[in-house]
Amino acid sequence: MAAYNQEDIIRYVEGDMQPEELLQFEAALREDAALSASVQQYREVIAALSDRLKPDPGLQQLKTTLEAQRAEHFRRTGKVVGFKKYLVTIGMAAAVLGGIFLFRFYSRDTGYMDTYGNIEMQVAAERGNSEDTLLQSAALYFNEKAYTKVIPLLDSYLKTDSSSQTALYYRGIALIQTGAVQTGMKDLVKVYEGESVFKYDAVFYIALYHAQAQHKKEALTWLKKIPADASAAAKAAALEKELK
Repeated sequence: MAAYNQEDIIRYVEGDMQPEELLQFEAALREDAALSASVQQYREVIAALSDRLKPDPGLQQLKTTLEAQRAEHFRRTGKVVGFKKYLVTIGMAAAVLGGIFLFRFYSRDTGYMDTYGNIEMQVAAERGNSEDTLLQSAALYFNEKAYTKVIPLLDSYLKTDSSSQTALYYRGIALIQTGAVQTGMKDLVKVYEGESVFKYDAVFYIALYHAQAQHKKEALTWLKKIPADASAAAKAAALEKELK
């Protein structure tokens, strides 16, 4: 089976593949869980960025108002209005416009977690025992963002399987979300040091926390650890671009 890279994923999502390529790629998707996850994550990144960059109706209305003011005060015929009044109007509009741009600037710098941090916990029950029940219950609370209820469940699970990368990864995120950052980071670093499917997702979340906390240097350092063929590569590239 052909190996696919990030460029192939982008071409697939954007519909830029030839029919034969498309058939081969979709066949690979059905057999390669990591490739499928990469495609889904790229779609999520594109959707998030599109939502953040969509046109602002308020800004457009302000532009329309300014155009109307210009037509009113600078038309070639008709009465001449007071220039001082016009300056006041433009000054107020400029202040509003400046406020909009400042709001957007600071929102961009502090909204990384909202954009990239919506993670769902997915587990597969295979043994049907009490440990699986713990994971299933934890997943329900995790996906409802009830992180304080997730932690004790995963604590109990890790007492029976201390090496579970799944439990460590999701507990690390839950701990960070509840403010226990250092403890959560330790869990994620353990996952990074292992060889599970969550290895680079853990790296990305560590980088994401640093980006949210305005630790730009640390965030970029962690993002550099994610290889181009990792499932988290697409959103890592998007976050790195925003940070630069």
